[in-house]
Amino acid sequence: MSGVRVTVGNLEELGALWQGGGSVHDRAGGAARAWICPEGPILALLPDARQATELLSDHRTLFPDRSAHLLNAPPLTIQTIGSRPLALQRGETMQQWLREGGLLVATPGALMPPCLLGEGELPIKKGESYARDRLLDWLDRSGYQRSDLVWSPGHYVARGFILDVFDPAYALPLRFEFFDEAVERICSFHPSTQKSAAELDSIELHSVAGATPSSPANLLPQGTRLLLFDPQKIEGQALSFHWLWEELRQEIRVDPIPHWDELFALLARLPRLRLTRNLELTEAQLDIDSLPPFRGDFLNVLRLCHSLHEQDYTITLFSTNPRFLDRESGPFSALPFVELCSGRLSSGFADRARRRAFLSDRELSGVSAASFSMEWHAPQEWRERLASGQLVVHEDYGVGIFRGIEEIATGGETLDALTIEFAEQKRLLIPVMQSHKLTPLAEHESDETVLDSLKSTRWRKSQERDRKRAEEEARLLVEIFARRELERRDPLPEGGELYAAFEEAFPHTETADQLKAVREIMEDLSGPFPMDRLLVGDVGFGKTEVALRAAFRSVVAGRQVCVLVPTTILAQQHYATFQSRLSGFPVSVGLLSRFVSRTEARRTKERAADGTLDILIGTHKLLQKGVEFRNLGLLVVDEEHRFGVMHKENLKNTHKAVDILSLSATPIPRTLAMALRGLRNFSLLETPPVNRLPVTTFAGPWRASLARKAVTHELTRGGQVYFVVNRIARMEDQQRMLAAFFPDARIALAHGQMPERELEKTMLDFYSGNVDILICTTIIESGLDVGRANTIIVDDSQELGLAQMYQLRGRVGRREENGFAYFFYPEKEELRRETADRLEAISTLTDLGSGYAIARRDLDIRGGGEIGGSRQHGVSRGAGFHSFYRMLEQELTRLRGGSIAKVEVSFDRAGSIPEFYIPQEGVRVTLYRRLLQAIGMDEFAALANEITDRFGPLPDPVKLLIAQSALRNCGAAYGLRSVSITRSETRASGDLKELGPRLKALRTWTVLGDQALGPGGLAGVRGLYEAMSEPDEDEANPPQSQRT
Repeated sequence: MSGVRVTVGNLEELGALWQGGGSVHDRAGGAARAWICPEGPILALLPDARQATELLSDHRTLFPDRSAHLLNAPPLTIQTIGSRPLALQRGETMQQWLREGGLLVATPGALMPPCLLGEGELPIKKGESYARDRLLDWLDRSGYQRSDLVWSPGHYVARGFILDVFDPAYALPLRFEFFDEAVERICSFHPSTQKSAAELDSIELHSVAGATPSSPANLLPQGTRLLLFDPQKIEGQALSFHWLWEELRQEIRVDPIPHWDELFALLARLPRLRLTRNLELTEAQLDIDSLPPFRGDFLNVLRLCHSLHEQDYTITLFSTNPRFLDRESGPFSALPFVELCSGRLSSGFADRARRRAFLSDRELSGVSAASFSMEWHAPQEWRERLASGQLVVHEDYGVGIFRGIEEIATGGETLDALTIEFAEQKRLLIPVMQSHKLTPLAEHESDETVLDSLKSTRWRKSQERDRKRAEEEARLLVEIFARRELERRDPLPEGGELYAAFEEAFPHTETADQLKAVREIMEDLSGPFPMDRLLVGDVGFGKTEVALRAAFRSVVAGRQVCVLVPTTILAQQHYATFQSRLSGFPVSVGLLSRFVSRTEARRTKERAADGTLDILIGTHKLLQKGVEFRNLGLLVVDEEHRFGVMHKENLKNTHKAVDILSLSATPIPRTLAMALRGLRNFSLLETPPVNRLPVTTFAGPWRASLARKAVTHELTRGGQVYFVVNRIARMEDQQRMLAAFFPDARIALAHGQMPERELEKTMLDFYSGNVDILICTTIIESGLDVGRANTIIVDDSQELGLAQMYQLRGRVGRREENGFAYFFYPEKEELRRETADRLEAISTLTDLGSGYAIARRDLDIRGGGEIGGSRQHGVSRGAGFHSFYRMLEQELTRLRGGSIAKVEVSFDRAGSIPEFYIPQEGVRVTLYRRLLQAIGMDEFAALANEITDRFGPLPDPVKLLIAQSALRNCGAAYGLRSVSITRSETRASGDLKELGPRLKALRTWTVLGDQALGPGGLAGVRGLYEAMSEPDEDEANPPQSQRT
């Protein structure tokens, strides 16, 4: 543009430009955006949720004393688009901003839908009295829904003395504990674990039903000023959000939202500035510069700091890395003029006008620290609950339908029993102490499964066949175990300071699952046996970082690492990732793939053979002759399901003492079966990445109009499209069709029969954004990570396996934008049952972290395969995988000399979970199963603590159930053989060398040889339970209430 561009120190100097919506060059970007936000009521509008969260985090780091709020957009799914609790959450954010002022950060999708302003509030204080029934009535009238478990906003559950409520106005749900009508305790709790968090003295509950809908744009206070960061992208995202909202309205009844043009006409009345990275379109620029990424080159970091110090800059480092913040021995120990602060900053910058400079983890290590985000997920027991009407397998009687809990009178007392309905509507009552024999049947089998008859011998014969098969496979497994256990290698030494520095250089906060997996792998590497571990984690859940730590530990120990991947593209991407993460450390990385020249490949092989190359990444070329290692210590196999069984077995045979770490988002059924059956160690990453949205998935017959609309939507929002065609011969036909529909789109073909260089160029063009639509084969199912590609259309999907479909879907939605996956099959195609199962599975299992669930579904559909043989899948299990697995486990234990029998426990009074204590039937069944399947006294103590925390003080029947279950499951480890409990006495027999002295110490027990006699009833059971618990530990007894 023409005219003189003004350079200013801050936005307040641009008085005239504010009124006309002037444009300012946002050349620094990143955290500098938060630095330039003026005080007062400011609305900062950004294109997407990631940038919005980043701006909020940066602002709170730079200005901890200022008020800042984030207005979230509602997730665009059928389940959440019309959610009143989520709308109330957004309304509470607006009201907090109206009360406190300061900065409000939002996206266009956050401003377009209405929010709800709560009208009714109910204050509750600890120690005051409230009529519990009136409180429940208030929740019902206020729009809260009853639920068995509370983990999503707008739900509540009452049981005994405990009331759980998820008020949408708060980040965590609330737990109230009553004594009579007095509120004795208020605390928040974690939805995913159901365990209590922070104690509170008072709280206000907000009504959901009485809330008034209002547009956030109509709530902006007087004096609000607007900052538009990257206006063009904001408009594109707004159009995309509006399109998807309207599409979802066809499935669920919700109100329309204003178009972006209508909304912006309202916002345009505000004083505003447009901040853009395009220098040519701006009238002013800020005197702020970004800093270069040094990626671990501390020498240049120190040079920069000295240079800035000489120019009278005040320098501050924000980092989450303890090594960088160590004033005594860290890299900044010799720079006292650099202020070291703990905190997250997305990037560094230098403000010339104010002579201030900020450094972040991004400049030091190459990647910015992740912003904190509060996530809530369904508890594990909710996902694994046993619901009335569900098909189950009883190991003694076969397939039936679970019909709930019934009370039965026996011996003068009332006990819980599980009701199972079999063929001919015959019902059987199963004592709750046998609920561990009950397992759910795979849901997809529900249409075809035949119920077993209590009169028929079919189930018994089926069990006999499976038992013989289990014996055969167990014998083969024991042989494999024996061969593996004969192998030894020297334990790896500790990683020392260099490994600690590598861990600290990770700029994100590890998830709990990542830390656990790393800990398990480090324990494997420190042992005398070669590691063979399978790491399963959904796309983007952090498998690569875990593998990097294992590789680094091996390299530090002087051993080489081989990383085997299935595709050239994935090899290239891993090579770039490893090089970036290992920059600044003395580790060399090489690559072997068909994109590497012969000269470079020969040089790489020579370095691997003479030991000067630490890590070699490659495709199947690594399996060819001529690839040798001087001291191979670790083999990492990525996308394990892409390799055949013999590939992996040959690798194990070639390098017998080598540690093996296999990575997979969706293991093949045999791989998962082997992991679950104990042949290999198994780690699972279930925690999703911050801000990741589930991919919207459609599976159905071909609809040209829908495919065209899907491509139009993606191109309109500036994205890219994968169009997957299984047959190369059909690709040109599809290209002509798409070219006719979209004459301005840049379309390219990619398949494995193309010349190598041409394929590489096509893929790089797509990665770089120079191709809009990529028509390709399934060559792209692994490895491509293209942030702008968020729509994938798959033709002839009936020919794909479930794992392939899942991997293809994983190519989109890898950032914070909504991803879309369309799996089409021919319109008149009659699908086989197995194919229909897979298409139904891919369309319904869309939650984040569903890769593991898809693997289980694939396992149920295809069977587990021969464990020790070469057949990959197809072994049917009439009784279901769980039942067969239990048989195999028993056979393995028997063959390896272990005991499969539990302690014989007889009693005239059984423990139970009373309905008055936990009224929700499904929750009671789940807890019965968890208690009866627990192993180890620590696990029983933890369960007792959890139950007390969630439901209140343990009544005697529950104490009795915990102790009886612990005796049965753990007693053998303490030498017990049998326990008989009556109201008058308790008798225990077995090898009492360990328990005897502990029982004598209780003074109510007499011990003589292998017999012990103690008090009857609960006191006797409790005595044995305490004796089995570790002495002098707080958890020796199940916890009591805080109330005495």
